[in-house]
Order: sequence, then structure tokens, then C-alpha cells
Amino acid sequence: MEENTQSAMETAIPYESKSFRLPINSSWDRCVSYGLTNQHRPKPPQILSHKLEETLKKHEKILQLAHSYMKTLSTITIKKGGILGLSNSEGIILHIEGDSARLKELGYEKGCIHLEKYMGTNAIGTCIETGKPIIVWEEEHFLQSLRRWVGFAAPIYVDENNLDAVLFAMVPVEKACRTTMAIISVGANSIERQLQLIKDKEYLINMHDMMQQAQNSIIEATSIISHEVKNSLTNISAYIQLLQLDKSINNFRGERILREISRVNRLLDDFKLLSRHQQKNIMEQSLGEELQSVLYIMKPKAELNKVEIIYRPNKEDINIKADKSALHHVFINIIDNAIQAMENGGTLTIEWYIEQKTKEVVIKFIDTGPGIPPNQIDHIFKIFHTTKKNGSGLGLHICQTIIKSYGGNIEVDSILGQGATFIVKLPIANH
Repeated sequence: MEENTQSAMETAIPYESKSFRLPINSSWDRCVSYGLTNQHRPKPPQILSHKLEETLKKHEKILQLAHSYMKTLSTITIKKGGILGLSNSEGIILHIEGDSARLKELGYEKGCIHLEKYMGTNAIGTCIETGKPIIVWEEEHFLQSLRRWVGFAAPIYVDENNLDAVLFAMVPVEKACRTTMAIISVGANSIERQLQLIKDKEYLINMHDMMQQAQNSIIEATSIISHEVKNSLTNISAYIQLLQLDKSINNFRGERILREISRVNRLLDDFKLLSRHQQKNIMEQSLGEELQSVLYIMKPKAELNKVEIIYRPNKEDINIKADKSALHHVFINIIDNAIQAMENGGTLTIEWYIEQKTKEVVIKFIDTGPGIPPNQIDHIFKIFHTTKKNGSGLGLHICQTIIKSYGGNIEVDSILGQGATFIVKLPIANH
């Protein structure tokens, strides 16, 4: 009679009465609430093949990252007769390595769901519940069939609050050690950092694309507005000239209006170039040939203003990568500024050479003008800064923007009363 009573009492006890760490005790309580008993066989549900394919595709990045770390981890798990794998936050096994017979026996197969409600207290399910790295020692497993093993698991977060995956290992009791937990945690942290870098990179790419779209919209709007305003200015200019012919307007006032219209037109041209300089056709250009082409254009203007241009090319020609029209604009602008600075004539020396240390070509434009005041030098490349009466303040800013887009720079060296030197530095092609 006593034996029957004792047997009935044992049947009524839902699970063994044990004292474990708080996370394990809490897990055992959850297992009881799920209706599990210690004698349950590990038979986790397995998702359908098409659902598994979708899940694997969703976690493609993390699987690629985990693969390289698993090669290292396999030496302390699989070679000890253990199991190594990765699950998602729903407990679905995404990747598993180890002895196939043992995998099947324990229910560790790809697509199986290892939540606590199916597998009791186990490394994957309990890690998901706690959100923290965990070791489940042999007797801590709720299911008796898992007590020959020690489970190790560490969470992988996509951000502070969202658990994305779990890196886990199962090692036979006789070969398990705490070092395995440290290595699993390091692997999970490394994957986490890599995921964050990828996430940051994708964010930057998206931001760049958005900015590029916004910039393209601005460029298009600028081009349309510039075109329409120039058309209106052309009409105004024509009417002013007609009024001059009819003597309906004072010639002096008419000429002044026409000069202002011309200045606005130049300003619009500069704006157009500023907004469109990024739509460039960068190709290898012969620096010597391009400078000669610019000098052919600018020498007549220099002669009219009593400016002698002395050209001292490098003995060996060199190629640079640039957009031809944009490069011409830079050289013409610098030469034109030098001619205007030498109101009473002077000399403009243009020389260039190769700087072997930096693999750059250095082009110097040296004039004998009045020089630039020290307080102006730091500001001459700023947008809308100008020292000219009718200047737009865009010319040198555009030049610097163009040269910097090629990986170069424009510098200025000047002593007041002794002229100015503009130094253009550009990287040599293929360096």
C-alpha cells in the first residue's frame, strides 16, 4: 500500500526538485508551465522547406559572417564530438555542424525550432529567453535525454534591443570546459560588430543616394531657372538697345543697364558651371597639350593688356585624369585673374614639374601684379568672396571645387607688392 502511495506521489510531481542558478530555475518553471516533463524526448518541430529557404535568405548576411568564425570554433566543439550552429531569434536552426547521427538523436537539424516550450531548458531557447550568454550544464537541462551534454550559447544583437541570432555549441560532459563559453561569446561579439559595420555602411550608402538625388534635382532646377532667366535678360537687353536707337533712353544709362545684364549673365554661367561640374567626363589628358590649348586662347587677351606670358613646360609630358572643359575653365580663370590684376601690364610665368615624393604634378602661375593682402588669402576660395568690383565671387571657388574633385588642390603664395603665385597640384594618372 505504501509502495502504491509513493508511486502515485512520484507521478504527481511534474519535475525533479532541484536548486539551480536563478536563470535555470526560472527556465524550469517555464518548462512546467508549458506542460513538459523531464522524460519528454527532444522532438522539436521543423519548419517547411519553403519557409526555411525564406528564413535562410533573410539571414544571409549573418550566415556569411558566422561561417568564418565557425571554422575556428569547430576545433573546440566538433573535434571534441560536439555540435556547433547558429539559430535565429525564433529558435530556428539556420546552420548546424557535427556528427549527423548525434544531430538527429538530439533534434539538432536545420529548420528545427529549439525554443524552451519544445526542448525545455537548453542553450538556444534559454539564451533567447534571457537575452544573455548562458551555459547549461548537464543536470541543468530540463530533459533527461540532454543531460549527457553541456550547452553554450551567446546572443547576437543587430542593435541594443533586437536579438537577431544565437551562436551555440553542445559538447559532451566529459570534454566540456568554461573556456568554450568565452570563445563562443567572443565569436558572437565579433559577428555583432561586423553586422554593425555593414549596417552603418548601408546607412551611409542610402544617405549618399538620397543626397545625390537631391543634388540632381537642384542641378536640374538650377539649369531650368538659369535658362529661363537668361532668356528674359536677352529680351531685356534687346529692348534696351531698341530704346537707345529710338533715343528714348540716355546712352550712358542704357550702357550701364547692359553692363549689369552682362554681369548677371556671367553670374548665371558661373552658377551653371558650379551646379554641373560633377557631371564630368573624366579621362586621361596630356597636361602639356591642355596648357598649350589654353595659352592659344588667352595670349591675344594678354597682349592687349600688355602682359607677357612666359611658358616653361616640364621636359617630359605627363598625363592627368580630368574633364577637359572643366580643366580649361580652371586654367583660363587663373590666367584671366592674373591679367586683370596687372592693370599696367607685367609678366605671367607658367611653369610645371613633377613632385616625385607625392606623385603629383605642380603647376605654378606666377604674376608680377600687386599681390594679395594677407587678410584676403585665407578667404579667396570661399564662395561669393571677391575683391573685384564686378566679380561674382564664384570663379576661384569653382576652380578649387573642380581641382579637389580630382584629388588635387589649389594653393596661393603672395607678398603684397611683389605679385602672387597660384599653385595647382594634381595627382598623376595611374598613381
